[in-house]
Amino acid sequence: MKLIYYKTRLPLIDIGRLDDLIIVAGMGRSGTTWAGNIINYDNSYRVLFEPFFPAKASEAKGFEYIQYLNPHYRNEVLANQARAILTGDVRNDWVDRGNDRLLYRRRIVKDIRCNLMLGWLKRLANNPPVVFVIRHPLQVLHSWLELGWGKEAIGSRSDFDIITSQKELSNDFPIIKDVMGLIDRQDLFETLLFEWCVYHLVPFRHLSKNDAYPLFYEKLLTNPTNEVGSLFRYLNKPIDADASHKSILASSGTNFLDRDYGRDQARLLNSWKDDFSASQIRRADYILSAFGLNGIYDKNGLPTDTQLFGDHS
Repeated sequence: MKLIYYKTRLPLIDIGRLDDLIIVAGMGRSGTTWAGNIINYDNSYRVLFEPFFPAKASEAKGFEYIQYLNPHYRNEVLANQARAILTGDVRNDWVDRGNDRLLYRRRIVKDIRCNLMLGWLKRLANNPPVVFVIRHPLQVLHSWLELGWGKEAIGSRSDFDIITSQKELSNDFPIIKDVMGLIDRQDLFETLLFEWCVYHLVPFRHLSKNDAYPLFYEKLLTNPTNEVGSLFRYLNKPIDADASHKSILASSGTNFLDRDYGRDQARLLNSWKDDFSASQIRRADYILSAFGLNGIYDKNGLPTDTQLFGDHS
């Protein structure tokens, strides 16, 4: 049992075990907070909000801002820091921003910076369920460009530089170096699209089809009842239809652009068609094709149900 104090909060007791864990991951602006809220519609989980953000959580200080780790990588310092996070032995106003209960038996780790080490985390934590949230790349890019994202929170390095400087990543995925030679590194649109591709390529290769649930943002918008039902079956979690429906319609705490999920559906799905030029859309398709990721969405911006994760059995 962990009784944890923080100077501005009441004590929080987290008695959950390592296997009382769900990992919700995805690229920022893909809907990870929304997905976490839907899973936690009954407020039964302690939600650890982006605990692998080293600028906000000292327990993650050994990790890069965007960290790549091969699933078989051995490093006891990082492993101990990750275990502390995954077992809930971390506490501050950033991580526990939405937790208002005294006692928790289960936890959700909701993070947008762990895509490139999901396979490693899954092995370390003895195979917890992983919900991997996916959204159309150009919808994500539009949001990032509006918010001015694309570099580390504290410092001057771009995400692109952080990703491409990790030799282990380029050694494990030679395609990354190949595509680097095809893009304009001074064009933020192209480097952010490159980042989207790497953020998805790595977990698609490191996880098997039974390791994670691919949760498409678009399916949550267009067919929430079926998608939430499928998600909860994967998690082996009972569902209260009325309560979960309210969580689907509720705005998340990271809805920085103040979208209404009920009324703004068309724009949330397809604003990229108006926000980007025809030449940019063609360029995006070229870069996605170079990574072999152009078949995930159709021309209307909807998921194609193609097999995403590998079969490593």
